Amino acid sequence: MTTELALDRFEALLTAVPADGWERPTPCDKWAIADLVAHVIAVVRLGRELALGADFPQAGEQSREADPVAAWREARRSLEDALAKADFTAEVAAPVGRVPLRTMLDTFFLTEIVAHSWDLATALGVPPALDAELVHRVQEYVRPFGHEGVEGLFEPGVPSSDDADETTRLMNQLGRSA
Repeated sequence: MTTELALDRFEALLTAVPADGWERPTPCDKWAIADLVAHVIAVVRLGRELALGADFPQAGEQSREADPVAAWREARRSLEDALAKADFTAEVAAPVGRVPLRTMLDTFFLTEIVAHSWDLATALGVPPALDAELVHRVQEYVRPFGHEGVEGLFEPGVPSSDDADETTRLMNQLGRSA
C-alpha cells in the first residue's frame, strides 16, 4: 500500500533524529525539525479524521509534542486502524472538495508525507531515499498545478536543471531547492 510505504519512510527518518537535533532548521521557512514533525503528525491525525468522514478544516492546529516519536506512532496506529475498516470508494473531504478516500490518500496525503520526508532527510543531512513509485505518483498529481504553487499547500516552484532526476524535479516544483 502506498500510504504504508510513505509512512514507513517518514518513520525511519523520524527515528533517526538525534536527541539534540529537534531545533535543526528545515527547508520549510520558520520550521525546525520539531515543528516539521508536529505538522506531519497533524496531517496523519487529519488523514484519520477525513477517513472517518470529518469535514476538511479551515486551519489545522499543530503543536510540538513532548515525545514526537511516541506521538507519531500513536497517530499512525490510529490512522491505520481507521483505514483497516474504511471504504476506500467513500467520498471524503480534501483540499479540492470531496473525493474518494483512495484519491485523497494517493494525492493530498501522499504529497504531504513524501514532501516532508524529503524535508526531514534534508534537515538531517541524509539522502531522502524516497520510493521512486511514490515520487512518480506525487509528480503526476502536482504536475497540472505547474510551478505557480498552491496557496496553503505548496510554494511556487523553482527551476530544475535538464538532467535533474524525478525526485529533484518534484521537490523543485513544490518550491524546494533540491
